[in-house]
This record gives sequence, C-alpha cells and structure tokens, in this order.
Amino acid sequence: MKESAPQGEKILDRVKCVGMVILGVSENRNWIELLYEGDLAHSKRIELPSGTLFDILIEEVPHKTTVFEYPRTLVYFDGPCDVEICQEGGRVVIRGCQAEAEKSAKDEG
Repeated sequence: MKESAPQGEKILDRVKCVGMVILGVSENRNWIELLYEGDLAHSKRIELPSGTLFDILIEEVPHKTTVFEYPRTLVYFDGPCDVEICQEGGRVVIRGCQAEAEKSAKDEG
C-alpha cells in the first residue's frame, strides 16, 4: 500500500486486517462497511457525504468472491488486508495489500 495519496486525493481512512467490504447505497448516500478478518461481529462504517453518489472502485486487493445483492455489494478478501480509502472528486478508491502478519505466515509455511 502506498504511504501517501497522490496529489488531488483525500485519504478518508486506513484500516488494518480487513476481511470483507460491503459497498452500499441508502437513499441518496453511499456507505462502506469494513469487517475485520476473524471478527465479523465488529465492523467500521464509513459514511460518504450525502447528496452525491460516488463511483467506488477496489484496486490492488486480492479477493476471493464478489456478491451483488441489491442495494449492496459484498467483496470477500483472500485473507486479511490493510486498506486505504481515498476520495478523488466523484470517485472513492479502496486500495490495499495483504496484512503483514498474513504475509509472514505464508512466507514461513
């Protein structure tokens, strides 16, 4: 994951050990729900500004499955990932990489 956002991007949040993302729309607002790997009972919700519907992209994140279930989309990652959420105008980009603990466990095995 990049250390700093490119010029013109606003970092909304950085979260470690995410196992799944839910992208949703309620009335006139987009929202993103991040669920932690191994602890799906706890999550972090990011409310995007109301009145604007954003294009939400997921980049550089290894994922297993994407499930579309109107009005939301669920994206299951291939293991825990550290993610960064950035906004650039009308786009929101979720970037990430495998969590460091997961990488070292795979390297040892």
